Amino acid sequence: MVLSWRRMVLDLEIGLKGEFSRIYSPEYQGSAEWSSMQNDDTVSPFTWFKTMFDAPEGNGPVTIDLGSMGKGQAWVNGHLIGRYWSLVAPESGCPSSCNYAGTYSDSKCRSNCGIATQSWYHIPREWLQESGNLLVLFEETGGDPSQISLEVHYTKTICSKISETYYPPLSAWSRAANGRPSVNTVAPELRLQCDDGHVISKITFASYGTPTGGCQNFSVGNCHASTTLDLVVEACEGKNRCAISVTNEVFGDPCRKVVKDLAVEAECSPPSVNQEPRYDI
Repeated sequence: MVLSWRRMVLDLEIGLKGEFSRIYSPEYQGSAEWSSMQNDDTVSPFTWFKTMFDAPEGNGPVTIDLGSMGKGQAWVNGHLIGRYWSLVAPESGCPSSCNYAGTYSDSKCRSNCGIATQSWYHIPREWLQESGNLLVLFEETGGDPSQISLEVHYTKTICSKISETYYPPLSAWSRAANGRPSVNTVAPELRLQCDDGHVISKITFASYGTPTGGCQNFSVGNCHASTTLDLVVEACEGKNRCAISVTNEVFGDPCRKVVKDLAVEAECSPPSVNQEPRYDI
């Protein structure tokens, strides 16, 4: 959605008249005179901007991209998001490899060269209404508010690694008459779950045996059941959540007398959506 911006340029006087007048609040919009902003307008320092927007669909966390702005503060419906300052790190100075051994210095293992220190800021859903939300910015140095956008975030990658020697799931536990806990003899379970309303769209890794590595870095070990991926895909893809027993009875025994793990990595997606929605303001 593309919305129109309005602005108010402050006179050079002591104090922040806009903050004193609370022009960032919906109840005090009548206390300031705003002028419409054109795309080719030059943005001056110490300028207030405002626009209205509708809340993005869904229940996922909402963020606003202020990377096109300089330095200032932002409010949504009278709530202060916080200060923003779009500083970009120097292009050079990041080593191609990192090793923390030896004497420490502030340049050791430096990363994110050429990237802004922060551009995304969280807007709590509790602050938003379905439509007619007020966004107000106080810009101190200059920027381009036409490039500001909203984005809905969700968990894109989920993963788990469970050993066949782990405890059974909680559903198998109970409390005996003497007060001591007891447990049925069932296999441990690997469970996956996406955000509410989202589904497991793809299994990117699955291995029952001796997989190595961690989440987003799994690899097949020396012992691997070749049917693992097909079984996990059948059990999980297209569902919001799934549970798989970690046992030879499900996957077979690819290596006898070896303790085996089940490692799975999956992608989550909103229903019928290939990428997260992005909303221009």
